[in-house]
Amino acid sequence: MSSSNAPQIKVPIVDYCPPSTFGTDMKVLKHMWFAKIVPGQSQQDRLESFYKEQADLYDSYRFRMLHGRLPMVKAMPIPPKGEGVWLDVGGGTGSNLEYFAENLNHFAKVMVLDLCPSLAAQAQERVARHAGWSEFVKVIVADACDAEAPGLPSPGSVDLITFSYALSMIPDWEAALRNAKRLLKKGGHVCVCDFTVDNSQGWGMQTFWANVFASDHVYLRPERRPFLREEFVSVHEELGFGTFPYVPPVLQAPWYVFIGRKE
Repeated sequence: MSSSNAPQIKVPIVDYCPPSTFGTDMKVLKHMWFAKIVPGQSQQDRLESFYKEQADLYDSYRFRMLHGRLPMVKAMPIPPKGEGVWLDVGGGTGSNLEYFAENLNHFAKVMVLDLCPSLAAQAQERVARHAGWSEFVKVIVADACDAEAPGLPSPGSVDLITFSYALSMIPDWEAALRNAKRLLKKGGHVCVCDFTVDNSQGWGMQTFWANVFASDHVYLRPERRPFLREEFVSVHEELGFGTFPYVPPVLQAPWYVFIGRKE
């Protein structure tokens, strides 16, 4: 299901998917199953405890379960060449940048923000691997909810803010979205893709997915999409269902894409 009335500036998109092997998948699954987030610490410490040992393989497994990323990127309202500022909140390893490949310099400035130092370090390595990226791409280790975080752009200066499978792991996700709205220019866009629960699935499946994700501190809030519609003018929405590697295809989790404009 999708709806859109957003005009598009066309920029070539690469259908990026990092390579993986059965061995690397098993290493990631081992950490996902057994290296649980350590409770009782700061949010940054909890994330680091979970991702530190799998940061280098973070993308290889997860890209095959994060089905909303490519649809979100394809629907992103792209600013004119050389003018746009893009902030990727909860950007992890910076993998969303790979969708643009050699066309990333269409943006004047790109910032990847993540609270987890290990994932941000992978993003920094990614920037260094690509010739020219370091001239306009910046990696920021900060809390998405912190309006005073060092390195953040000034209020009202950002054209495009993305949350790619990030809101469901931010405890105060409302504050993160309000902070994003503060940073956006008037007419700028917020773009979100994430897991969700949906009424098209019965109560049993909704409860199943909510509990499965909550065990990894990923929280599926049905009020998230209505909140987005209240804070931003909806210009594009999608809802889909996606499989997971090594999981029977009968089990498909709902995901959504929301793109909204700041009035």
